[in-house]
Amino acid sequence: MPLTATSQPENNMLKADLVIRGGLVVKPSGSSIANIVVRDGMIDEICGDVDTPPAYRVIEAAGLHVFPGMWHVHVHFREPGHTYKEDFESGSRAAAAGGITMCLDMTNNTPHPTTLESFEQKKELVAPKAHIDYALYGGGLYPKTVSALAKAGAIGIKIFNTRHIKEIYPYISELGVVDHGVLYELFEAAADVGILTAVHHDDSEWCKRLTFRDYIDAGRVDAAAYREAYQKGYMYGHGMVAGLAASLYYARITRARLHVLHLGVMPVDAYEMIRHAKAHFGQDVTAELETAALLMTLEQAQKVGPNAYLWAHSPEAGWESIRNGVADMLVGEHAPHTLDDTQAGWQDNFSVPLGITGAQEFIPLILNEVNHGRLTVEDVARLCAEAPARRFGIYPRKGAIEPGADADFTIANMKAHNTFMGKDMHSRAGHTSWEGVSVSAMPVYTIVRGQIVMDHGQIVGAAGYGRFIPGPQAVIS
Repeated sequence: MPLTATSQPENNMLKADLVIRGGLVVKPSGSSIANIVVRDGMIDEICGDVDTPPAYRVIEAAGLHVFPGMWHVHVHFREPGHTYKEDFESGSRAAAAGGITMCLDMTNNTPHPTTLESFEQKKELVAPKAHIDYALYGGGLYPKTVSALAKAGAIGIKIFNTRHIKEIYPYISELGVVDHGVLYELFEAAADVGILTAVHHDDSEWCKRLTFRDYIDAGRVDAAAYREAYQKGYMYGHGMVAGLAASLYYARITRARLHVLHLGVMPVDAYEMIRHAKAHFGQDVTAELETAALLMTLEQAQKVGPNAYLWAHSPEAGWESIRNGVADMLVGEHAPHTLDDTQAGWQDNFSVPLGITGAQEFIPLILNEVNHGRLTVEDVARLCAEAPARRFGIYPRKGAIEPGADADFTIANMKAHNTFMGKDMHSRAGHTSWEGVSVSAMPVYTIVRGQIVMDHGQIVGAAGYGRFIPGPQAVIS
């Protein structure tokens, strides 16, 4: 749909900055055709044609779906320290191309943002580069720095309760909190200030011992052996569930707010543990479900080899977790590496960086599932916009299509077809874990605070437009 200008020179003061006309406005509570009026970067009103003012810009959205701006809650933009893989400009550009208006960046950087000084350095470094709005996790390593990170605007405290079995990036060994006493103290510190703790769980020594015993020491190290070890629950497996069990308990007795990362990557027992914590204990715990755990087929994983660290060996358990409320939100993790980093993994997948791409692919993959009948458009609005905005304390400023909210929108054509190809990716990694996968729906506009950032696949916004969104515990001077 073309972007058109509306001119009413006789009454410029009444003009809106932007009107989105005639689209199906999608909310978790239901969908209806309406016009959306935007002024000063915020939603001014939602109305019919009679009450719609003239505007400087109009998007004729008849036949399109207008979603609240989609969130990506798990990106690794690799800045600072590893920018040959990705940086904030390229990563946020990829996200914008994929319909994302807000992203949360992780902490395995060099230097890692575990102190006030390094967190502020990262904030300053990435500010001129973002195409979309963003928040930053503070690194959970030193209990004494948690309060300062919260006050500086960290959206949460990310804890790597893990180390790679061979001490390989992206798992920075000194970031690994494998001492449960330190984990407990991090939960205590986070609970004291009310900030969310997001944990990548593991029992690293269990994982290391069993993987070396049955695979590495036996000389079985190629990409096929890695996939088998993953399915068997050695890599990203039973150790993660054991780590989750400890974390749920420590979080409950410290009253820490826990956000579980990598649901779907862990074996299926993790779903029941989270359900029990919510239903039996009433625990303040949420979980983000990995899209790849639903959609990365074995055939696709075999095709891309070391460019995808997981595949969907138990997808029905993941879909059920959406239906029964165990999964609170969806994510398509973006953890990019270059082909130079990963290609040796065809021969030895245990000795190369593990990752996956998802910034540009996540929302199209999810919209495609609407067309397949797995989700409704209202589910997408809830799982990819409202729920993360609520959990991370930014709702209703974001995640809502309501007057007074930021004018963030992901406008989609639910009949647009696309096939993912490396040459079309904006990521600096230069490839996609979803190479050759076709979808039947695509975002066609990404709008951040009333400004069009992506228009039919073209990035039309400027780096630096995206704003840092501080967490709710921030102290703004």
